[in-house]
Amino acid sequence: MAGDRITKDESNRRIQKCYDFRFNNTNEFKYTDWVKYAKETYNDKSEQQYTYYWTKAGDLYKDQWKEKLNKQLDPAVNELIRLLSDENPKIRHEAAKSIFKYTGEEVQKIEANVTGEIKVKFG
Repeated sequence: MAGDRITKDESNRRIQKCYDFRFNNTNEFKYTDWVKYAKETYNDKSEQQYTYYWTKAGDLYKDQWKEKLNKQLDPAVNELIRLLSDENPKIRHEAAKSIFKYTGEEVQKIEANVTGEIKVKFG
């Protein structure tokens, strides 16, 4: 019933089942579909617990996606570092621009139409 504890393995199996429904299923699988399935299949926990499984399945997906992305980024970053030491200044410049772009520090050129006088004072 709703107050009974389940093993960690069983909890992980349920999270994996939810993950499979959400991310490995060709049909769109909504939260309400999961809760309905969980109630019909398990009927031993509250909707709050089934929501927890849904959330954990989402976290699992995000973690796997980040890991996959990091595996792709490492070779790209190493290549940019190698290009920074290239003898050709144009290649070094483009590598530096790419690094700024990927870190969110990209220099943006802004074009403006200025009318009137601009006064500049030094000192």
